[in-house]
Amino acid sequence: MSMLILKDNTKYSSTADNLEKYLSLQNIANRNVSELLDDNDNDLLIYPHSFSQCDDGAGNLPLLSLHTHWKEKVCTKAIIETGNMAGFIGINGLSLSIHSRFSQDSEEDFFLHYMLSKVFCINLFNLPHQTSDERLFDFLLYMFPRFLNDALSQGIYKEYKRNEYNDANVRGTINIQRHLRANMPFNGRIAYSTREFSQDNHVTELIRHTIDYISKSKFGRTLLENDSETRSSVTQIISATPNYCRHERENIVNSNLKVINHPYYFRYAPLQKLCLRILRHEKIKYGEKNQKIHGILFDVSYLWEEYLATILTKQGFKHPNNKKGLGCIFLAKNNRLPRYPDYYRESDRLIVDAKYKKKPNRDDIHQMITYMYQMKGKCGIFIQPGDKECQTKTFQLLGYGDDENTELKTYMYPISRITGNYKSFVSEMLESENLLKTKFKLHLEPDK
Repeated sequence: MSMLILKDNTKYSSTADNLEKYLSLQNIANRNVSELLDDNDNDLLIYPHSFSQCDDGAGNLPLLSLHTHWKEKVCTKAIIETGNMAGFIGINGLSLSIHSRFSQDSEEDFFLHYMLSKVFCINLFNLPHQTSDERLFDFLLYMFPRFLNDALSQGIYKEYKRNEYNDANVRGTINIQRHLRANMPFNGRIAYSTREFSQDNHVTELIRHTIDYISKSKFGRTLLENDSETRSSVTQIISATPNYCRHERENIVNSNLKVINHPYYFRYAPLQKLCLRILRHEKIKYGEKNQKIHGILFDVSYLWEEYLATILTKQGFKHPNNKKGLGCIFLAKNNRLPRYPDYYRESDRLIVDAKYKKKPNRDDIHQMITYMYQMKGKCGIFIQPGDKECQTKTFQLLGYGDDENTELKTYMYPISRITGNYKSFVSEMLESENLLKTKFKLHLEPDK
């Protein structure tokens, strides 16, 4: 199996050795991520599964761009440029791994693991696997508790199910042929069938099989027992599936190959896809030699924002949610022109924008100044991941901002460069978090 490792937000030029690998990506290059996701022939998982949660328009952006140079009808060079997506893709016998740009080696992406553990509230101190295929499986397992809890927030999935009975308590449609076969001479029983609204169905059974499968490993059990919400969700699924039989796994998988499309239980669709991917992991390897795309992708920009939320919300910042319509500000009277800053704190009029890309662009700056104007912001801060040697930049604003000494800043959040030891990496990241907490605590104190 051929392997290609790239990093996010990075441009690459092919060499003679990897030109063929670059060209094998033509089926996924220059295609919007939402297009790849909507293609039913693909076995692709993306987090977040709803691009409306993302502020960077991730669904309308390509996974990667590919440009080729030709000479006399022969491709001589290919240029690849990646964006904010990281993860694993298998296509045409090629395994493509896109790491965060802060990963230091080809084996592990500590930064991506760390953000996922924080966002998904997983206490992880050691990475359990080494091989690339196992790393993919770990990421699938990471996602299961979050997807499970999101789905259960809509209640246990129910659907009409046809059940067949043969007893004296007739409460459905009598099946004459089956009755004659089973009950002649007459023995007091009647063969009949019912259509019942049931919790024990092919979807909940699929989830139950996945729980059983995951619980077989120590790492999986840790994930399922990680917090009270997940434990409660697991208990609900077990209670809802009294007819569970582990030997029926293949039949249950086959009955779920068509993804559900329910107007109410819409959060079960991504959970169903994830369960299938976990249970079929041994059969669908992520570099399988066909045109079907396999894998898992993460919008790292979204993860970066949600990771910072785990720190900033504890420092008094509001974190608006555009999907739920919570925490917005309005640019016009009568609640018109709603906008959603990443974070803001009313006590000292601080506005913070999480930016994963290497540099805020003109639109980012204009957006921040708009927020500051509406909220009479004292300071607007872009928080970007970077190296320890990167310096924070400060700009003294003119116009209305000049009257109150208003500032626009870029804060470079130091990302650990430690390799080979995840525990040490975590320690350095905790130092970065404490530095950020200290910075925003200082803003609460009067100037001396």
